[in-house]
Amino acid sequence: MEKKILLVEGDPLEARTLCALLSDEYTILHCPELSRAPEAARLRAPAAVLLSLPPSCGYREELIRKTSAGSGGVPLIVLSSETDPEVVVACLRSGAFDFFAKPYDLDRLRRRLAAALAPSPRLGARESPFVGTSAAIKGVEELVRLYADSAYPVLIVGESGTGKEIAARALRDFSSRRRGPFVARNCAAIPEHLAESELFGTERGAFTDAVSRPGAFELAREGLLFLDEIGEAGQGVQAKLLRALETGEFLRLGARKNVAADFRFVSATSQDLDRAVEEREFRPDLLYRINTLIIDMPPLRERREDIADLASHFALIASRGRVNVGSEALDRLSGYSWPGNVRQLRNIVHRAIVLSGGAEEIQAKHIVFR
Repeated sequence: MEKKILLVEGDPLEARTLCALLSDEYTILHCPELSRAPEAARLRAPAAVLLSLPPSCGYREELIRKTSAGSGGVPLIVLSSETDPEVVVACLRSGAFDFFAKPYDLDRLRRRLAAALAPSPRLGARESPFVGTSAAIKGVEELVRLYADSAYPVLIVGESGTGKEIAARALRDFSSRRRGPFVARNCAAIPEHLAESELFGTERGAFTDAVSRPGAFELAREGLLFLDEIGEAGQGVQAKLLRALETGEFLRLGARKNVAADFRFVSATSQDLDRAVEEREFRPDLLYRINTLIIDMPPLRERREDIADLASHFALIASRGRVNVGSEALDRLSGYSWPGNVRQLRNIVHRAIVLSGGAEEIQAKHIVFR
């Protein structure tokens, strides 16, 4: 099966070198402009991304997040001449799978790329993606399994970082649509003037330089569409979203013919949507349409008994089974308040792996809360 690698590299010589090195094993898709990396990742659907960052790149974290999101979360490896540990940690926290300092060992890069693309143990269609044994997380899993094959919309509520997207993916994976696509969009990350085309697609000529392009509604056909932070959607998008959900059809921007929608709809929010309705920032009719079924994700402080399991899980996944978490480090993690929830725990474990300098065990001194 063809494996496509998106190479984002502005230096022509570097690009030619990497293409020559990797083209015997992979199809290399070269993107010479950093600013176009997220779009290229979304349109070209690579199996992995090699993202070359220039020194002192002022928006590296944002670029990594957007490119990773555009690619659907495939492994993203950063190539950079910077070796500052804070830069490495920032890249890993933003979603990078690995970090290589230039001048890098090309053979080692090939090995790490192969490892990133190697089949890893995947959850079976009915196995649980939820880590932990607490009553709180088991209750979430029960609801996910119960709601999975229902046709009704699901609203996932909870603080930022509690794992709302994991629950959304599980709704797809536990359902009869498990072989369909999982299409996720964050309403807070889409500029309002682009939201309509991003969700519903565009027809050629809809505006200057517009081309025919499917939106999230079409890309999710026979699968699941997940709209995160739906409370951030503008009033215009809310109205069109309500109509699409009620009629089962939507209209591309600039089109005259409706397209039938065929996907399971799941949304999420960290806001109080009832209050947003009271303040006239969110349509009440849309809220009643999307909250037929509700899943409330518990904050990490309410499932402290899961912290050790989660920390060990993140360490093993990030290090591919090489690093574990020592007992004193687990004690330190268990005593923290976790305002950033599970996402913060994952990032701190990733940072600890870097700070451990290649050791096989994370110690308490490697745990830094900031």
